[in-house]
Amino acid sequence: MSHSVRTMIDMSFACLIFVMAATAGLLLFQSGAAALDTAYVSGKAQDRNVMPTPITGDGSVSGAEVLQTIAQIGEIGMEVVVDGTRYAPSLEREDIAVSAIRLNGRYAPSYERGPDGQLKQIVFVSR
Repeated sequence: MSHSVRTMIDMSFACLIFVMAATAGLLLFQSGAAALDTAYVSGKAQDRNVMPTPITGDGSVSGAEVLQTIAQIGEIGMEVVVDGTRYAPSLEREDIAVSAIRLNGRYAPSYERGPDGQLKQIVFVSR
């Protein structure tokens, strides 16, 4: 074989290897993106009622924190229940009667969520 034919075969082989490597890289990139999408969707479908565990203490809050939550009820936009007394998010701050809340008392919070995982209600029960 002449030198030019041998060079042409070598260049064709090199181009074929390059195209194969580029195709394999593209397929690996696409399958990695699909795996990431699947992991994101399955992570999003996890139970949203999982609560972080407090690092210290028993998870209870003080009456002052309960009062602060009620004071921000308009911004929170959800119902707050303290020992059976319901506070609607439409209440004005001046209209809220909070004399039954003990500032030095301890309250155990629980959070009620809807089927889509959004917070619907905060319930505080005195200890």
